Amino acid sequence: MMRHLLIAIAALLVAGSARAQQADTTDRPFVRGGVYDKPFQHRLAGRAVFGGYAEVHWRHERADGLLVDGGFEAKRFNLFANARVSDFVRFAAELEFEEGGREVSLEFAAMDLRLHPALSLRGGIILSPLGRFNLAHDSPLTEFTDRPLVSTEIIGVALSEPAIGAFGRVRTGGASRLTWELYATNGFSDGVVTASEAGTRIPAGRGNFKDNNGSPALVGRVAWSPRLGTEFGLSAHRGQWNTHASEGVAFDARRSLTIAVLDVEAEWRGVLLQGEAATAAIAVPDGLHGIYATRQAGGYVEVVREFARGLVRTMPQSSFAAKARFDAIDLNRHVRGDAVVRFTAGLTFRPTRDSAIKFDLVRGRDRDQFNNPTERAAVLVSLTTYF
Repeated sequence: MMRHLLIAIAALLVAGSARAQQADTTDRPFVRGGVYDKPFQHRLAGRAVFGGYAEVHWRHERADGLLVDGGFEAKRFNLFANARVSDFVRFAAELEFEEGGREVSLEFAAMDLRLHPALSLRGGIILSPLGRFNLAHDSPLTEFTDRPLVSTEIIGVALSEPAIGAFGRVRTGGASRLTWELYATNGFSDGVVTASEAGTRIPAGRGNFKDNNGSPALVGRVAWSPRLGTEFGLSAHRGQWNTHASEGVAFDARRSLTIAVLDVEAEWRGVLLQGEAATAAIAVPDGLHGIYATRQAGGYVEVVREFARGLVRTMPQSSFAAKARFDAIDLNRHVRGDAVVRFTAGLTFRPTRDSAIKFDLVRGRDRDQFNNPTERAAVLVSLTTYF
C-alpha cells in the first residue's frame, strides 16, 4: 500500500514538473517586454485593456568643446491597448507621440489568429522582428537614455511595417524553447539613397506604407532560449528598395537591400548582458558607387548590474543599477570615415520595476565621409515610467 502511494506521489511530482516546464516555455512572454508583455494595463470597458508610458530627457552635449545640444525634451508619450477578442483571436495596438507631439505614428496595430502554440497568423502594422531591440524597446524597460546607434542608424528602430505572416514557439526540451517569426512586408523605399545628402541612410526608407515597387520584402527571426533570461536570436530583412518601373515600363534594374542581425541576452550571477550586431548590403546604381555606401555594419554590447534593492526604506521595491555600453557603427565600410564610436556609463535608479531615473555620461568620436574626427561628450538625464 505504502509503495503504491509513494509511486503515485512521485508520478504527481513528475507531472507537476512537466507542467511547470511547459508553462515556462509556452506561457511566458513571446518576447520579454514585447507587444503583449506590458505592465499597468487596465480594463476600462469591454474586452480591451489600456496602458502606456512617458519619457522626458535633459541633455547637455558638446562637440569639440562647443555646445551642440542642450535642454529639456518631452521625448515620447506612448499609448497601447490589446484585446482578447476570443480564445483564438487577439488584437494589439500602440500609438506613439514624439518630440512633444510633433510626430505621431501608429507603431503597432495587428490581429493575431492562434491556431497552435507553434503557429499563429498575424496581419497589420507590425514591429519587424529585425533584432530583439526592435521588438522590446520601451524606455522604462531599457537602462540607457539613448537607444543603441546600430538600432537607430542602421536597423531604424522603431521599424514598423504593414505585413502579413506567422509566428510560433516550440519546446526544445526542459525549460528551453525556440521562437520564430516570418512576414511579407512592403520593405524600404527609395529614401534609403535619395533622402540624405550624407549618403546611404537605411532608416530614411522607412514608412513605405504604399509599396513603391510592388515587390514584397521578407523579414524573419529565429531565437533559442535555453532558460528564462537567456536568448540568442538571428534575424534578416531582404527586399527591393527602388522604384524600377512606371506604368509597366522598366527604367532601372531591381536593387535589393539585405540586413542581417545577431542578438543576445544573457544573465549570469546578477549581471545582465545584452547586445546586437548588424550588417547591411545595399545595391546602388553603378554611377553612385563610391558616393553612396553599399556596405554598412554596427553593433553594441551593454552590461548592467543591479544592486541595493530596497535600500530606500520608503520604497521597498526600489533598486539601483550600474551600467556600461559600447556602441560602434560604420556607415560606409569602403571608406575610412563615416563612422561613430560611443562609450556610455551611468547609474539608473528605479523606485519600482516600471519606473526609472537614468543618469548617463557619454564620450565618443564621429568621423565624417572624409575621415575628419569630432570628439563628443554628453551628460544625459531621463525620467520614464509605465502608467
